Amino acid sequence: MKRPHFLLALLLCFSLAAPAAPDEPAALVQSLDRIIAARFKPELPGVAALVVKDGRPILRKAYGMANLELGVVARPEHVFRIGSTTKLFTATAIMLLVDDGKVVLDAPVKRYLPDAPPQWDKVTIEHLLTHTSGIPNLSMDSGYWRTTARLEHTPAELVDPVRTRPLENVPGTSFAYNNTGYNLLGLVIEKVSGEGYYAFLERRIFRPLELLHTREGSDSQVIAGLVTGYRSGPAAAWPLASSNFYAAGGLVSTVDDLAAFMLALQPGKLVSPAGVKRMNTSYVLPNGKATDYGFGTWLRTVNGKRLVGHGGYVFNFYSQLEMDVDSGIVAVTLHNGDRFGGDNEVLSKQLISEVQTWKAD
Repeated sequence: MKRPHFLLALLLCFSLAAPAAPDEPAALVQSLDRIIAARFKPELPGVAALVVKDGRPILRKAYGMANLELGVVARPEHVFRIGSTTKLFTATAIMLLVDDGKVVLDAPVKRYLPDAPPQWDKVTIEHLLTHTSGIPNLSMDSGYWRTTARLEHTPAELVDPVRTRPLENVPGTSFAYNNTGYNLLGLVIEKVSGEGYYAFLERRIFRPLELLHTREGSDSQVIAGLVTGYRSGPAAAWPLASSNFYAAGGLVSTVDDLAAFMLALQPGKLVSPAGVKRMNTSYVLPNGKATDYGFGTWLRTVNGKRLVGHGGYVFNFYSQLEMDVDSGIVAVTLHNGDRFGGDNEVLSKQLISEVQTWKAD
């Protein structure tokens, strides 16, 4: 089956609600178009956007430029770096191993990584997934992005510097967003599966769903359709080595692939329904405060409806993958600039809200 037809079939197959009306109201499409177009100037770095309702694309369009130097206009099929939206794939991979009986969420990391230092003895897989491990986050080191991240590193080297440091808090007692924790999850996936991190994702997620444009965002390989990133100016993106992002932020993808992934994940077509429910449940600290983060998912509400998803930033790329699981609405925005169009999370919420509240005249 050719790619465009497969995507539509997949979206329909994994729909969470009853089929929509045969034709979306033209006024709704125009309203969504205006919301995005107001943010992005045609001559500046742009965005690819996809809004899906009941398994059917409502709006699929790109705005602005994919490459300023060559004058390439952005297209919805272009490939973007997705940064920390990668974490949702990493968490999904861990939950696949949980479903396989190969990983236990409340087991200590040391069970799977025997060389873990003694101070990590009480750190569990769940703590890593929920950013509550207390392990120092290497990417918060002073000067990390201007020095260390410009050099190539192996996955092990991304966590080795914190092995000798004390924990920043007792595991499970405090939330602190942590790229190092997710890179450790990548090492767990490799150790348990006997495969490289990206190879495991390819075999268990990308290939079964035919996510043909989702892969390692290596800057040492040619990636067809990959757009160029820009920082404020516009100016060239910071020169960072892609190997530094790994399981915390190393993937590239398209709006089509990300929507298809979410529409397969949420109904339990990849991970078991019980596992998905666990992923979408906020971790609660001992003091009773909810962190609003599950396993690779930020948990939010818009108009009283539950949103699950993740955003990312890397190489001056922004991404946002969001789903209203109550209404079957998915919004994906991929931006190749340093917020030339504002905050992608705010934009995604606005797009979802517009669909939620739309009433035909």
